[in-house]
Amino acid sequence: MASVRRESRRRGLPSFREIIKSMVRRPATISSNNALLWGVAWLIAGAMIGWHFSLVPTSLIGYTWGGGSLLWQVIYALTLWITSCVVIFAASLIVNRRVGIVELFGRMLFARWPIYLLMIPGMVTDRVAYSTFMSNPEASFSANPIYAAAMTVVAVAVLLWYLYWGYCAFSRSTQRRGVITFVVYLLSMVGGYYLSHISLHMLMKGVA
Repeated sequence: MASVRRESRRRGLPSFREIIKSMVRRPATISSNNALLWGVAWLIAGAMIGWHFSLVPTSLIGYTWGGGSLLWQVIYALTLWITSCVVIFAASLIVNRRVGIVELFGRMLFARWPIYLLMIPGMVTDRVAYSTFMSNPEASFSANPIYAAAMTVVAVAVLLWYLYWGYCAFSRSTQRRGVITFVVYLLSMVGGYYLSHISLHMLMKGVA
């Protein structure tokens, strides 16, 4: 095994540790163009999955049971991406005024991939229970505590993954790290969450 590792190093091949490290920090290691292309591909795929299973986004983090055409699913996804990243981009200028808008928007869209995992419970579990948890966790714990507890574990795991990937994308785009950068990032995510939620709510209300 040691000889294999030495041979890999001689050939310039990445080690297993380097591969894992690259995957963990993928939003920071991927090129800007590839981040945008993969992000758009996932956005379209997520919209198609949401349309097929009647799941619509509710904010930067969250889905619920609902209808709509494929076109509107794409519009919802684009609205979510743009409104949330507007806040994050504005915040990024605080730590580095030379941040590229395409760079940040592309990496943050790529970093959103873990959130798509939140659609899986909506595909395979009870839709009413799923929507109740997503819209009102307190009511979900009262009606079905076991389901709510399981969904909480899934949601927290996905959220932590997303926050970490988002920070990787943010720090790479701003070329800054540290406590101040992390605090600015967290505040921008909160702002992006509320703006995306309000924007989607108004858009869906107008469509209805």
